[in-house]
Amino acid sequence: DTLPENGLAIAKFRIFAADNSVGNGNSNGIDHDVGVGGVRDNSNNDCEEDDDGLIPIRLLWGRNGWGTGVHPSTRLCLEYLSNAINYGDTLLDYGCGSGILSISALHLGAIHSIGVDVEAESLITAERNIRLNNLHFDENYGTKRFTGLHTREVLPFEVGPPGGVDICVANILVGQLVRPSMVAAIVTNLRVEGKLCLSGIRPGGEVDSLKEAYGKWIEWVD
Repeated sequence: DTLPENGLAIAKFRIFAADNSVGNGNSNGIDHDVGVGGVRDNSNNDCEEDDDGLIPIRLLWGRNGWGTGVHPSTRLCLEYLSNAINYGDTLLDYGCGSGILSISALHLGAIHSIGVDVEAESLITAERNIRLNNLHFDENYGTKRFTGLHTREVLPFEVGPPGGVDICVANILVGQLVRPSMVAAIVTNLRVEGKLCLSGIRPGGEVDSLKEAYGKWIEWVD
């Protein structure tokens, strides 16, 4: 996925490929603004909207897990979250990839996001991108705002706050989404009347498969 130089505008966001060079401009080769994982720490900078009113999201170029906003399924998730997130929500980001959906939710007021992925490298990348966007720590409460989990660490009723998360987004192929283990992991960690967004689904038979797999727990909105 290639982002244009002036960024990609989607919903309330403009997504940029960030400069991921570090260690420049110091005689000892150390960048004193670099935080954990070799990522520039922007904690002294407030996130501001661009001139067009869009919230900037910056992603490390060349290190990203899957998801820059170029793919239509990621775009649909960003559009959904722009209208679904309420202040104080907790998000379960299943198949977090680059962390772009977690970043957007935290920008919109979510208090915490839990990113899940089968690739350890994606979890590292997501954490780095969260830090790059200055969203890794809540100074008011002294708590982390993002937690990365491997899929093997996700157990029924064990993820998020008591009662479950407020919103789950899962931008994954349908073959994974309909597996009984994933269905259980998602529905048992979603609070009563919580919201579920499943993306990357082709019209027709794949939709029917999802409705069959989740229909016992989920009320569908067409």
